[in-house]
Amino acid sequence: MSLRRCIALTITALVAVTSIVFAGISLAVLDRTLRAEMDAKLMTLSLAVGQIVDDHGGKLSVDAEDIAQIQSLHGSDEHVAVLDRAGRIVYGEKPPAAAQRSAYRFARTTKLQRTTSGLGSILTWQNDRWIAELRRTSLLTFIIVGLVLVVVATIFSRALADAVLGPVDRIAALAEQIEGRDLSKRIDARGHDELARLCASFDRMLDRLEASFETERRFVADASHELRTPLAVARAETDLALRRPREPREYRSALQSIDREITRLELLVDDLLDTMRDRAIVPNEPVNVAAVVGRVAERMRTTSRGVRVAVVGGTPVIRGHGESIERAATAVLHNAATHGGGGEIEVSVVADPQWVRIDVADDGPGFADEALTHATERFWRADSARSRGGTGLGLSIARVLIEAHGGEVMLANRPERGAIVSLVLPSSQSRSSMSSSSSSSSSSSSSWSSKS
Repeated sequence: MSLRRCIALTITALVAVTSIVFAGISLAVLDRTLRAEMDAKLMTLSLAVGQIVDDHGGKLSVDAEDIAQIQSLHGSDEHVAVLDRAGRIVYGEKPPAAAQRSAYRFARTTKLQRTTSGLGSILTWQNDRWIAELRRTSLLTFIIVGLVLVVVATIFSRALADAVLGPVDRIAALAEQIEGRDLSKRIDARGHDELARLCASFDRMLDRLEASFETERRFVADASHELRTPLAVARAETDLALRRPREPREYRSALQSIDREITRLELLVDDLLDTMRDRAIVPNEPVNVAAVVGRVAERMRTTSRGVRVAVVGGTPVIRGHGESIERAATAVLHNAATHGGGGEIEVSVVADPQWVRIDVADDGPGFADEALTHATERFWRADSARSRGGTGLGLSIARVLIEAHGGEVMLANRPERGAIVSLVLPSSQSRSSMSSSSSSSSSSSSSWSSKS
């Protein structure tokens, strides 16, 4: 049975049971109330007649004036009998026979002398058949009203089930239609209730999935392109060398070309592994950022004209993974050496109570507007940079490693000439409260960019 039918049947059953219980209780209360009122009225009538009947010499007496008063007290459907001590009728009607008494309600009072001897009794009665008829009429009314309520409840419950489960059906239908190749469909539910929030959450999840799938597709396409080029060169060199016997010098040249392409493949694979590392695993150990940057700069001096390191604001110590920070700094310095102007690279380490920043500045042409947005994406390279080699993964590796520490990578152009890449890391004091200080990091970062 579908959930929609279960909801409709449940609501209909609840309305039906509620109607039956309400009808039963109402009929019982109505019957009891009417009979109690009748008994009270008959008792009042009996007491009033007892006050009217006279006492003459120890006997009950009813004269013409008493009869007129008694008749004014009761209606046509109420009956009165004044009985003496022996049970004989002094005034009124003969009481119903025992076989007929089930159809009447009775009330009896005793007429007393001022002494202890009783003079007789006053009997009043009334037919209660109208109560049974009213009960039957009320029952029929309750049945009709109950049937109408059940029909209305059935219609309403179906409409309610459709309204409640409609978004769920759309989610299920959308989930059935979605494939890895098409994540563009959305529910676009309106409103602010729980189902609308569920649909909005589902749409946001699809947004994230679509972005993730698109990123992975672009990554696979770019990776296959980057891997195919050195393989094609190595394959061409091999085919050319094996096509006919050659001199040792020619074989050596072919092997050197193949070796260069294999080295490039190894570098590319290492970079790919760095970009795919788990960001959640960051060892929590004290790291002197200035010492790490100094080691990287010392190595870079062999491949660049000059690397100058300056430390500002005290001892920049954070808690994290020293090797990861060293790889990130190496990637940024290598990017500066490759795409800068070939002059001196300025590296500054700025310590702040909340953050530690590594600024790497070169004197090259700087970042293009598009590069400021996309340069940290995997395999992204400006057209002018493609002729200079590289894998397009350097800044992407730095971003992955720095974000794993709760920091960020910022790109900017220097006012005079050149580009500046800033690696911003939370200091050891702010590491425990990183989530609460994330808002201040953006303002601090923007101020650092303006200072740069």
